[in-house]
Amino acid sequence: MTAKVDRLHHVDALRCFCMLFGLLVHGATIGPSPFFFAISQVSDHFRMATFFLVSGYFTAMVYGRSDFRSFLINRGRLILLPFLSGLILLNPVTLWLIQLYHGGGETFVSFFSGGWRLPLPGPMVWHLHLWFLISLFIYAMLTPALAALAGSAPVSHAVRRLTGLPALAGLMILALLAGISVMLLRGLNDTLITPLLFRPGAFLPMATMNYLTYFAIGVLAFRHRDLFDLMHRLFWPGLLLFGGAYLLHPMLADELPRSLERITYWIARAGLIFLIVCALLAIARSLVTRGSPMLTRITNGVYSFYIFHFLVIYIIANLMHEVTNNLYLTFAVIVLAGFPILFQIHEKLIAPSPLLTLLFNGKTTKRAKP
Repeated sequence: MTAKVDRLHHVDALRCFCMLFGLLVHGATIGPSPFFFAISQVSDHFRMATFFLVSGYFTAMVYGRSDFRSFLINRGRLILLPFLSGLILLNPVTLWLIQLYHGGGETFVSFFSGGWRLPLPGPMVWHLHLWFLISLFIYAMLTPALAALAGSAPVSHAVRRLTGLPALAGLMILALLAGISVMLLRGLNDTLITPLLFRPGAFLPMATMNYLTYFAIGVLAFRHRDLFDLMHRLFWPGLLLFGGAYLLHPMLADELPRSLERITYWIARAGLIFLIVCALLAIARSLVTRGSPMLTRITNGVYSFYIFHFLVIYIIANLMHEVTNNLYLTFAVIVLAGFPILFQIHEKLIAPSPLLTLLFNGKTTKRAKP
């Protein structure tokens, strides 16, 4: 069993930030715009990698405190139950609102009578934002193996050697190894998995393979505290090196063989993203030094926030469509109204109801003793 770890408020805060940023990312799906594209690009280079690395750390923590059966029940309740609830109760209405806003014109009745099979506009995919829960459950099932590997003698020896180096050298090697790992997993997916799937089904395994490295690093960081501390650095030389390679890649891509072009692209990109995650950990630890009532409120409500936010985005977008066609005004209302509405949904609707708390948060509430 792993020693008890004090609550890491800055890691909690960073996970919440990644989930709250989802409102901006998915709010930006209301229309084409350079500003909205920029939001999407910023998100692609930190949000899910950070979320899954932090999730790996916390999942390893939970696994270290329980037997496998209890761990499996816990992960199934916390991950699969909210996924199924959102998929069945929220996503159908959200998908109808998305096509309605983007000009599909399908009425509620016609959409659910089979209109959903038509080629409709907007970000129409059955899982919407809930895909991350599928990947997270797969990662959870891999956690016992990842934890055993992290604690093995060869890996422990390698981590000791790595953390014994000067900090910047160790972090540079770790970023390179992260890049190589992502590159290998993406290559495995693109070569062996994607060709076997129909196109709409290719995203989930691709995303799962793409982010597995970051989750595994989170598990490794929980097992080795020195490594966890090493990762809390704003490492400018590494950011400039990997960032420069990533930015220069398009200029050289056409001159490289396809295999070498993919290898250099994924190593540069993933190494940069890993170092961005490390920088965010460092910034979060410097800003969040202790817990607070506000952080507790956000942490308690952020799961409900994320499960419901796509639905709320397109309720607001459709209401605003009756008033204005200005995308930026609509986006501003989505952001300014979305945050308080979503936390009110949690605090006024979800949290007071044991059934809704179980369905959408995967948590059981203890009844007060008479």
